[in-house]
Amino acid sequence: MPEAVNHYQDRYWNDLSEVLAYLCRRATGNPDVWWMDYLKQHYAQVPRKRALVIGCGNGWVERDLYDRGIAEHFDAFDVAEHYLEHAKSLRGERSIRYFASDFASFVPTERYDLIVNVAALHHARRLYGFLKRLAPALTDEGIFVNWDYVGPSRNQYSRPQVRQMREINRRLPPRFRTPHPLRPALKDMLTGDPTEAVHAADIVHAVGCYFDFIARRDLGGGIAYQLLWNNLVEFEKRDQDARAALATLLREDEERTARGDVPTLFSFFICKRRHSPDRVAAWHTAIREPLRESFAAATAGLYPRELPAYLLQSVAAKVRRLPG
Repeated sequence: MPEAVNHYQDRYWNDLSEVLAYLCRRATGNPDVWWMDYLKQHYAQVPRKRALVIGCGNGWVERDLYDRGIAEHFDAFDVAEHYLEHAKSLRGERSIRYFASDFASFVPTERYDLIVNVAALHHARRLYGFLKRLAPALTDEGIFVNWDYVGPSRNQYSRPQVRQMREINRRLPPRFRTPHPLRPALKDMLTGDPTEAVHAADIVHAVGCYFDFIARRDLGGGIAYQLLWNNLVEFEKRDQDARAALATLLREDEERTARGDVPTLFSFFICKRRHSPDRVAAWHTAIREPLRESFAAATAGLYPRELPAYLLQSVAAKVRRLPG
């Protein structure tokens, strides 16, 4: 990941308190209960001994978990040195050990009774291979906790999903409509952070190859997430029209997700380690992942599934630039 990338500079739907309440209700059944508090109540009333946070960024996750008494000691890694330095500066007296690693090279040297992923796993290129190495680090009594984007890889939403987002966007009063593209161009994804949501659509399946799901709560987002991305200012005014527009967005998000009209983009789940990997796991780690990464290395980061869309988007961009 390039050092210049800062994943905290954009503004996301969960910056709105109403969206946080929506996510809490879907995750825990209570709009006032954050998933960390749910985790404490149901899985860590007695603090876990040793926890690992993967792709920790600026360290807010392990700090919040530690302060809640969810585990006595945390290990946490990230590939970006500037994030690690920031995390260390905020660690205080908490028992947190930081170290530099990426998903490709990480090999656990400890056993953990809690492993946590918050919005990091969707950056893993060799997703199955990483989870294969991660799973044995979880103790028999341990749990793996995930809160992450699990929607279409590289946010390449399907045409039906984009069509529904466009419909809802047009129905909003003009001041609340997003000016941003409803599906980011692949070219922009490659020139920004090429690992962003790189294989996100595989996360649930890949985790299921090495872990057994204890609980899973899909959080939605198929409508509201993209319409609110970097489009919060008018909603934050919280006047009557703003509250009504946001309520409409979240209602449409929930109803269309429930009907299966749009996919869930985020999921909260808790797992235990499987005693033996799923039968297809070896095919993914030994054949599929090496082949697709070799392909991407030869095509400036594009994967086979993306090449047709990339070519179509490139042609469309050139046509739009033609005079007249």
